[in-house]
Amino acid sequence: MELTWLMRFRIVVALAVGIVLLGILPADLVRPPADGVFAIFAGSISIGDLLICAVLSLIAGFLASAICTPFGLQVGILAAPAGMAVWALKSDALSAVFQQSPAVQDRLNVYAGLRFEAFIWLAIAGCCFIGAFAADKLFRRKPVSLIDKFDTNFKLPSFSAIPIVVVATVLIGNILINILAGDVSYPDVKLGRVIGQPANIQLAFAVTVAFMACGFLAKLFLGVSFIWPAAASALLSCCSIIAYVKKPILEHLSTSWPAVFFARPVIAVLPVYMVAFGCIGAIWGYWLAVSYHLWREYES
Repeated sequence: MELTWLMRFRIVVALAVGIVLLGILPADLVRPPADGVFAIFAGSISIGDLLICAVLSLIAGFLASAICTPFGLQVGILAAPAGMAVWALKSDALSAVFQQSPAVQDRLNVYAGLRFEAFIWLAIAGCCFIGAFAADKLFRRKPVSLIDKFDTNFKLPSFSAIPIVVVATVLIGNILINILAGDVSYPDVKLGRVIGQPANIQLAFAVTVAFMACGFLAKLFLGVSFIWPAAASALLSCCSIIAYVKKPILEHLSTSWPAVFFARPVIAVLPVYMVAFGCIGAIWGYWLAVSYHLWREYES
């Protein structure tokens, strides 16, 4: 898949399709409440709204894939994450909720609502993949030669390589996001350090780069598709809440620090952020690994 100017234009158009169909068109359905965060627990998003967004995601993937034929399956899957990124960037910070309701039990209730939410956003992103796959089968008339097939250093069967990639993505993603999303921090006798709420753009950067690294390593060393690091975004969101959101920790934060401080930056990341920018980063990192492999072969 040579990245010609025509191909770059098609990618931009495909991203625009996702932004319009998923990020802008259903704005009235998924708009967060005034001074609110983009999350299901906020109460402004119904099951019907989610189903409509799933259909729009499928249509966005289909159209984006059709536009980018014969490489629609490789590019069309970006449409839904691009649209969901618009949702994420419109959201208030999670700390805004805690400032309004700083009680420990209220914070626990918020995180209980967020714990498995990322899997819903991942399912919506998955609808985009289905649409892109359908368009690819319908419009691609003949097989195309892709450059992403090469032998890796560690040849493992898929049933062992995929779980390794998923677990490694959760661990590495957690470490990188905690490093890259670190904002103003202060020492704390109990937690080591507490970190202030990162800005939206910083969160987007941290999640994208973290999953870019995971997608890169997964492809370069194990030959695993970007699907699995992207899917691990929902698992990372869930596991980070389970690991870091404990009642004693929240009680300490509530009594010792303003509501804008967190024990770890990763638990300031809303699920929709993790999935949207995680998918974009994983796909980006995958193709960076392909480019790096081609460059290394050329140099040798």
